[in-house]
Amino acid sequence: MRLKETIATVALLLSGSIVAQVDTSQTIRLDLDRAIEIALSDNPTIKIADMEIERVDYSKKSAWYALIPNVEGTVQYSKYVLPATMALAGLVIELPTDFNAAGTLNASLPLFAPTLWHSIKMTTLDMQSAVEKAKASKINLRNEVTKAYYNVLVAQDSYKTLKDGYALAQKNQETAKKSFDVGIVAAYDYLSAEVQVKNLEPTLLQAENGIEQAKMYLKVLVGINAAQPVEVSNTLADFESGIVTVFSLDELELENNTDLRQLDIQKQQLDRSLLLQRSLRMPTLAAFSNYSYGGTGNKAGLNFFTGEMSPATVDWFSQGLLVGLQLNVPITSIFTNTAKEKQLKIQSSELSLQRDYTKDGLRVQAISALNNMNKAVRQVEAAKQSVQLSDTAYFIASKRYENGTGTILELQNSSLAVTQAHLSYHQAIADYLNAKADLEKLLGVEPER
Repeated sequence: MRLKETIATVALLLSGSIVAQVDTSQTIRLDLDRAIEIALSDNPTIKIADMEIERVDYSKKSAWYALIPNVEGTVQYSKYVLPATMALAGLVIELPTDFNAAGTLNASLPLFAPTLWHSIKMTTLDMQSAVEKAKASKINLRNEVTKAYYNVLVAQDSYKTLKDGYALAQKNQETAKKSFDVGIVAAYDYLSAEVQVKNLEPTLLQAENGIEQAKMYLKVLVGINAAQPVEVSNTLADFESGIVTVFSLDELELENNTDLRQLDIQKQQLDRSLLLQRSLRMPTLAAFSNYSYGGTGNKAGLNFFTGEMSPATVDWFSQGLLVGLQLNVPITSIFTNTAKEKQLKIQSSELSLQRDYTKDGLRVQAISALNNMNKAVRQVEAAKQSVQLSDTAYFIASKRYENGTGTILELQNSSLAVTQAHLSYHQAIADYLNAKADLEKLLGVEPER
């Protein structure tokens, strides 16, 4: 809770520097579905998760490109800055060579490469991991936005309840003052009623500030500017019709939990890494071809052998086209890879144990959330009855005091009981809704986008 308050406070401070950029005359009205929809579209966490899926998709395509024939071309040109010379029978003869040029075209195609195939399958698992992480981000964000929305409702309904309680305290004060003015009650009754009113004023201010902080945190999660006015469209009572017990302990299915699914994908990645490591022992076969073409340029000059002047020429020649197969057989790596394989086997066993431990912990959390829901159902029913009884008790106490048969203490206690009953009613509904949101998160219920 302190973290939420800190985020809201920081956002509030930052809003002062950007308020001029926001149209504060337009108030955004949010219900729960709208808040989740905006969050899934604008929250940076979701955008980063979607970008990660796109990045992994390009990585997967890059792995498949390794199956396409690889063609490389090389062109080389060299110019003689100083003339080439040759020593012959004690004489240094200047050669007419001007430049050399050559072009080479190489092509290769893997025919049998187990490591390559395992690498491609690894990218498929990487994509599954990225998608599952994106799903987890959506579920976590939905849970946080939902609970933040409920916190706003709790703050607003609590403020309304306290305001109604403040109105009752003012009514008690007016009743006590009238009785005091006509000499029916002592000054203590009037002063006590006035003290009760004054004591409620700081609580009202604190509750009003709590609404702003709750809205600020909701805006941070949803991705709305901190200076933008926001109103929520519901009250906690609107969700009372959905308070029912629909789960039992035997119906809890955790296989869609994102934490477990990510561990399953990690296990598959380790198993695939083990197969990839074993494939390094196997030979690889590739086809290749090579075509080269080159030539030499000669300057005009005296031919040493004929004694005549020869014209400048360029002689092009082809070395020909080569095709063949290349077989690589690992020898020493067969032994060095064994230790790495054993490491991967141990990691796989560790991950299996971690999954079992995680599942047990998640099941305990799910049972706790379910128990909290069932408890909240009973609390809501008890709170509703308490609200009715406290209203009746206050009506009786007020009539008794007006008739001079009741005391100011009785009247004040009954008014406080009314306020407390309504607060308990709202809190019971919020407890159920928060427990339900936590249970949906544990069960891996994905929000619609």
